Amino acid sequence: MSEKDYVGIVLAGGKSSRMGRDKSTLTHNGKTFLEIQVDKLKTLDLNKIIVSGKDFSVPGTLPVPDIIEDKGPLGGMYSCFEKCHGCPALVISVDVPLISPDTLGSLLEAYEKSDCDAVLLSYKDRPEPLIAVYNTHTSHILKDLIDAGDLAVSSFLSRLRCKAVFFKGNPQELLNCNSPADLDLIFKKS
Repeated sequence: MSEKDYVGIVLAGGKSSRMGRDKSTLTHNGKTFLEIQVDKLKTLDLNKIIVSGKDFSVPGTLPVPDIIEDKGPLGGMYSCFEKCHGCPALVISVDVPLISPDTLGSLLEAYEKSDCDAVLLSYKDRPEPLIAVYNTHTSHILKDLIDAGDLAVSSFLSRLRCKAVFFKGNPQELLNCNSPADLDLIFKKS
């Protein structure tokens, strides 16, 4: 498999309740968080790039609205996996704007060498399920969990064969921007 056989997915459909505004439209260095994430995926030369949960996107991407609304990351992943036509997908959330293309490339390499359903970034023994490569044939599991009302990403992971890629880079890459205080921290650190 080459990177052309992979789909990139940016999960950008969250409610941003703690932030108080849409996180995908936040800006850093003149670009929105959504543009920042898409630009990273473009450097990886993927088959296509999907933006979850948005009516708009950036050039070169496919916007995919949620098939089943208000189901969190599992709902976004399910909707996007249905558009992947079996290709593995590199999934990143819009709110980790400092994650590097090198880190994302290492996940693709690890997935290539594994026979797992998912390869997740892990930092300090904590999995980062929204920075991962997934076998999209697992979409039926997402649908079953959504139908059962179990929206925990950990429930999805518990049903998959997973491999962790231990992150050894700069921890700033993993800063998650969920609140105005997080945004201030990201701007100070980068």
